[in-house]
Amino acid sequence: MSNPNATPTTLAYRNHVAVCAATGGTLSKAAWMCFGSGSKPYSPDEDVGLVDEFARVPVVCNVAGTVLTVSGTLTGAMAGNHVLREFSVETDTGVLMGRRVVKPKEFESTSEIELDLDFEY
Repeated sequence: MSNPNATPTTLAYRNHVAVCAATGGTLSKAAWMCFGSGSKPYSPDEDVGLVDEFARVPVVCNVAGTVLTVSGTLTGAMAGNHVLREFSVETDTGVLMGRRVVKPKEFESTSEIELDLDFEY
């Protein structure tokens, strides 16, 4: 990958892409950014979802060349008393595309954070 910020895609997502390429099936679109409090390290070959999801939001997608940037915003009202430690992107059919583990972030009810995941094709 030439983009150092690119998130490795999961085995489940790579399989989904391969099956679509082989069969002419429809590729599921990036649809959800999910937020969780799990701190288990990311394992692209094993992960199928967040460890401990507490919220999800629809995403905004942008493409520049071969890089897909997926963005989502978590508000303090959505987070409640949860501490953000992980976030991910899922397709509209529930396939985990990728996941990131971050330093713990606590929220006040009026705060928010926009997070991005980059995927390179």
